[in-house]
Amino acid sequence: MWTADEIAQLCYAHYSVKLPKQGKPEPNREWTLLAAVVKIQSPACDTTDKEVPVTKEVVSMGTGTKCIGQSKMRKSGDILNDSHAEIIARRSFQRYLLYQLHLAAVLKEDSIFVPGTQRGLWKLRPDLSFVFFSSHTPCGDASIIPMLEFEEQPCCLVIRNWANSSPVEKSDNLEDSKNKRDCEDPGSSVAKKMRLETPAVPLSNSVTHHGMQESGTMKPDVSSSHLIKEELDTANGIAPGIKVVDVHRTGAKCVPGETGDLRRPGVAYHQVGLLRVKPGRGDRTCSMSCSDKMARWNVLGCQGALLMHFLEEPIYLSAVVIGKCPYSPEAMRRALTGRCQEVLALPRGFKVPELKIEQSGLLFEQSRCAVQRAGTPGRLVPCGAAISWSAVPEHPLDVTANGFPQGTTKKDIGSPWARSRISKVELFRSFQKLLSSIAEDKQPDSVRVQKLDTYQEYKEAASAYQEAWSALRRKPPFASWIRNPPYYHQFK
Repeated sequence: MWTADEIAQLCYAHYSVKLPKQGKPEPNREWTLLAAVVKIQSPACDTTDKEVPVTKEVVSMGTGTKCIGQSKMRKSGDILNDSHAEIIARRSFQRYLLYQLHLAAVLKEDSIFVPGTQRGLWKLRPDLSFVFFSSHTPCGDASIIPMLEFEEQPCCLVIRNWANSSPVEKSDNLEDSKNKRDCEDPGSSVAKKMRLETPAVPLSNSVTHHGMQESGTMKPDVSSSHLIKEELDTANGIAPGIKVVDVHRTGAKCVPGETGDLRRPGVAYHQVGLLRVKPGRGDRTCSMSCSDKMARWNVLGCQGALLMHFLEEPIYLSAVVIGKCPYSPEAMRRALTGRCQEVLALPRGFKVPELKIEQSGLLFEQSRCAVQRAGTPGRLVPCGAAISWSAVPEHPLDVTANGFPQGTTKKDIGSPWARSRISKVELFRSFQKLLSSIAEDKQPDSVRVQKLDTYQEYKEAASAYQEAWSALRRKPPFASWIRNPPYYHQFK
């Protein structure tokens, strides 16, 4: 079929060749994260007894590390609240799905969709599936990764002479840029708190094994204050007797009002399995962590509520591939699928599918790890721009900063040209354009039997999707999910 390295290489090549310089990190000063959705087409013939090649194509891509604070959110739906790479890639994927529905329902041309069994509904062709790629573990629960006493240390863990800093735990998931800079400064209080009392293990003395690195014969000097934490060990599938000396930290904060992190030194700093929100610089965000959002996609699909009006079944991911970075397969499974098990009373078509999770050994060239390894002098900062790319014929590229198209002035805000093509209002506009292009007698029943007007009304009218979302929220920890007030969705 395909390998994790093939998926990573395809995405890295697409980023280098298809995306222009605009929006990419400034060399030797900035870094970014990359995510993409890859379409996999399998041969139609029976190939159960042998491996056969498949066709792979990047259909959406996103870069970015930022999200806006609550005070900057807008009721008009014209700003991107969350510009992390995974979220940009998924919204770009929704734009691709809208185009493919237009091909099928309006133009009657070849598409990824075939007619469903009910009027106006479509379903994915059986020979197609989608793989999600991210150059880094998703922020939040999936990034709380144990550091073992010996044998298995996540890659890019403690490397001496990276940016001329002393050995510091690499915690690339502190999306708050201030926290990131503090971690990069060996003299800061954050870095001192996170520093490991272990010798550096050079990359040449390690080998990759199942997405982790096995240290050589050198064993860290672990102080007696490092204790085995049975709960964390169990959550991460660690065998009894293997000592966890610390965890990689995430900058995502626990949902307000719920159980919080213990913030004790070492392994007891975080609690696992909790919902988290992305951090902001003084202004709290309402954006759930990428780990939480991806877990939600694994139950509700990647298409969102609007597109469910046209679909007989959700569009699920078949696999997630992570690039070379600090990684734990157990933490990934816990965050993305483990918390979703045993969701009860899902409506027809919805399920909790099996999700293949793998790691590539290939490093993204503009990741923080790669830029640091190049020996870049000075302080590194996350790139402020986000890039969206969709496999659509018109204006496939969209570059934003602070939630608006790059170059937008304060005077421009509120005008039609000051909207990202993947903002809520623009995706809604594309949805309405698709709907109006279909004869009324061929439209789905969900939009014909009632008069709908606002974005909120169309979302709520996707009854099966809303039923599935309610079922997921009855399962801890998803009951604590932060939902934006309805007045943010009343635009037309």
